[in-house]
Amino acid sequence: MALTGRASSPGRVTLIGEHTDYNDGRALAISTQQRTTVIATAGDHGVVEVASSELGVASTSLARPTGPPHVLLAAALARAMALPGARLSVSSELPIGAGLSSSAAYAVATALALGMSGDPVSVATACQTAERDAGSDVGLLDQLVVLLATRGTVVDIEFVGPTWTSIGLPDAIGLSVVDSGERRSIAGSAYRTRREECDAAARFLGPLGRATRDGLASIDDAVLRRRARHVISECERVVAARGALVDADLDALGSLVDASHASLRDDFDASTPVVEAARNELRGMPGVVGVRLTGAGFGGSLLVVHHPGAVVALEGRWSSRLVGSDGASVSSSRTAR
Repeated sequence: MALTGRASSPGRVTLIGEHTDYNDGRALAISTQQRTTVIATAGDHGVVEVASSELGVASTSLARPTGPPHVLLAAALARAMALPGARLSVSSELPIGAGLSSSAAYAVATALALGMSGDPVSVATACQTAERDAGSDVGLLDQLVVLLATRGTVVDIEFVGPTWTSIGLPDAIGLSVVDSGERRSIAGSAYRTRREECDAAARFLGPLGRATRDGLASIDDAVLRRRARHVISECERVVAARGALVDADLDALGSLVDASHASLRDDFDASTPVVEAARNELRGMPGVVGVRLTGAGFGGSLLVVHHPGAVVALEGRWSSRLVGSDGASVSSSRTAR
C-alpha cells in the first residue's frame, strides 16, 4: 500500500460555550497558532505504530488494540478507513492536558494524514468516535473548531445541525491563553459525571442547549438544577458574546467571560483552587477585562480578554497571545522563573 500523508491541525480555545456541544447548544471558539503535525506512512500489516515526540514510540494490533489512548485513537481511525496498517510520526507544539484540545488536534491531523476525506461534519464525527474508542466521551466542539477555524476568526457553532459561521476578530480585542498550572485529562476528570448530570437534567427540560430558565424550577435536585442553569445561561452568553465581537465591545466581552467563569465555578463545579489562584492573579493585571477557564475544566488553561497592548503572563507558565494588537496571531512564550 502506498500510504504517505502529512497533515497539521491547531488546538482550540473556547471563548464562550463550555459543555454546550453535547447539550445541543452553541459555542464560540478560536484556533491556536500552535499545531500538531502527523506524518503517515505504510506500516506492518495489522499494526499501527505511533512515534510521538512527546510520548515516545508505541504500537498495537489492529485486530485487538491495546495500549495508551493516543495509540488506540490512531488504531480506531485506521480501522474506520479499512487500512491494513500504518506508521505515524507525531510532533506537537500544544501542551498536553492544558485544555487546548491537543487530543482533537492529534485526531484530526491523524485522520487527514491517513487520507480521510469528506465534509467537516463527517470527518469531525469520525474523530469523535475514535476519541470515544480511546476512552474520552467528548462532544463535537473541539473537532469542528480544529477543522473550521482560520487565523484571526472566531467560529460560531450551533450544534443542532450542526451549522456554523465565522466572525472576524476586531483589532480592539486582545485575547491570550495562559496555563493555570494544573493539568487534567477528560478521561481522568469529572467530565463524564457532568455529562451524566446534564442528561439527567434534560429528562426534565429536554436538550439543555435549547431550554430556557423558566423550566429550572421543575428540577427538584439542586445539583441538577445548577448544571442545567450553567448550560442555559452559557448559551445565552454565546449569543451576547457574538454581538460584543461584532460591535468590537471589549468591556462587554470581558464581562461575559467573567460571568462564564463564575458559572463554571459555581454552577458546574468545574474549577479548582489552583485555577482560581491563577485566575485571580491574571484578573488583577493592568488592561485585563475578563478571565475564564477554557476547556472542559478541572484544570487546564485560562482565556484572558484584554486591551491589545496589555502584557499577560504568569511566571513560569506557558502562555500564548491568540490575537495581537494588529489582529494577527502571534507566537507562544514561557516566562522564566
